[in-house]
Amino acid sequence: MKKPIYLKPKFLFFLAALFLCSPLNAARKKKTTDLPVESGVEGTLSKGDAIKISSKKRTYFNKIDPEILAGVEMGSPDSIRAAMQKIRKNDSEYADNEKVLIVIASEIMQIVWPSEKINWEIPVAPDDNPYIGALESAKQGIFDSSTGNVDFLTILLPALVIFTPGLDSSVVAACRTCITNALTIKPESILANYLMAYLLEKESDYTDIETYLAQAYGNSPNTEEITLAYVRILRRNNNLELAKTILAGLSGSENNLSVLKQNAYIAFDTGDFQSAELYVAKVLQQNPNDLEFLLFRVKILIEKNDYIHAVSLLDVYARQESESIDYLLLRAKVQLDWSKNTNAATETVEKAINLYPGNEQALMLAAKISSITDAPVAGKYADDLTSQVLLRDPDNKDAMLYALKGLIKRENWQEAYEISKKLISLPNVNSEVVSMYVETCLKLNKNNEAYEYARRQLELRPNDEDVLQAYILAYTKVGNRDMVLKYIDNLMATSSSKMKSYLYYRRSFLQMTEEGALADLRSSLISNPRNDDALFRLYELYFNKKDYRKAQYYLRQVVAINPNDNSVKQLNEALTKLMQ
Repeated sequence: MKKPIYLKPKFLFFLAALFLCSPLNAARKKKTTDLPVESGVEGTLSKGDAIKISSKKRTYFNKIDPEILAGVEMGSPDSIRAAMQKIRKNDSEYADNEKVLIVIASEIMQIVWPSEKINWEIPVAPDDNPYIGALESAKQGIFDSSTGNVDFLTILLPALVIFTPGLDSSVVAACRTCITNALTIKPESILANYLMAYLLEKESDYTDIETYLAQAYGNSPNTEEITLAYVRILRRNNNLELAKTILAGLSGSENNLSVLKQNAYIAFDTGDFQSAELYVAKVLQQNPNDLEFLLFRVKILIEKNDYIHAVSLLDVYARQESESIDYLLLRAKVQLDWSKNTNAATETVEKAINLYPGNEQALMLAAKISSITDAPVAGKYADDLTSQVLLRDPDNKDAMLYALKGLIKRENWQEAYEISKKLISLPNVNSEVVSMYVETCLKLNKNNEAYEYARRQLELRPNDEDVLQAYILAYTKVGNRDMVLKYIDNLMATSSSKMKSYLYYRRSFLQMTEEGALADLRSSLISNPRNDDALFRLYELYFNKKDYRKAQYYLRQVVAINPNDNSVKQLNEALTKLMQ
């Protein structure tokens, strides 16, 4: 009978390691985890698997100094450089696993931290291992799930594919899973935290991104890529002072284009247009063909009301690119706000909507034009145009405001009431919304509701003339005529010219005779010749008397004050035909 063979524990461990790293075992793993090729992902690791891995002994790198491996896993430029300094030998002295680790460190530096320089020699490493395979796949835009997920690096390295543009959603989801698993094993890893932040920004998922970047930045404040990403997110979260401070602390960045651009954005966001323009000028000095910053300069000039130079730069830009969304929006804004050419602005924004369906800024600008002109843009009125925006962002104040203005123009009072009711429930209600809510309530015969709301608002801001006008309007509907007249007369002596004009206008409705109403309206125009409400009421009075010439005299003045209001222009055209 043969004696049983007993293997020493050390030899058993060697055989186990050899089996795990063998091509045959890799092939077996791949065979069991492969998914269809067209999915772009061969397999993913569950969170539970990642937690189990953290308790396993390392295999391929177990003979390398743990501090060196930890430096590469930490993954910051400084920790990688320190690891490479410690591992440095003559090329002939490197073991295969050391060569692989150096290649991993070098690829991380080149892919993730391109602003950093590599100051060590990169040996030729064997490629029959999951680490090199994952790196090569990532550079080709392929997520490699055949690494076996035996340690931190085999889990994380496939996620470097996120730096490849144009990835499909399945690959992005797989990357998110493996980064999450890597963070479960090593939550302090600067590389893993940055990769998660990079992926989230790429996907426009801003929920937790600042947390990951704060972790990465706290451990590596001098890394340009981390600092710039952190600044971008702080800007987005309106933490401009911290963004400015962090950017100022980035050493050796005075002429760095990326830093100059972020400084320009921060200056613009804080309203410092002079500094923003200086930063933009420095960017364009280094790169005169930077079309993005050429348009950014236009944006700054518009904010400074320097429309002449803005239009000139828009013409320069249009010779190279005339269909970008930013160009079309700025062109339409200039046409609307400076040229007052609503027809041209409408054509431009309709082109933007056709080229970029669903673009929020284009829809909002179209809604603004529609609310001003009382005419459809791209076949839709303001409330229809903003409906897409409100589906994504139900509390978007500007979208609701444009929709409300459009509904009031079209006298759709019930829908206007529903939107205005929501607007007044939001914080920081402006006086324009107060006025529109009161008007809408009165049109629906909700007189007491209008009055009580206006009264409360006037108590909160007694010096706001627009709120006072809304209160007077509501008071005239619920109050005793004599008391209202007395209240208006008491305000006359201390009111501004604009307010006095409104008081005379409102008092004209309380007069018992036509002569008294006409006298008040003339007094209203003496105080403010551009009071279009008084002018329009004069038009109505003379129109009802069939004195069409005088009616048209006042209506034409209303048209001159509101040249973009199609409803007023249509009244004038109808009156002209009537007089023929």
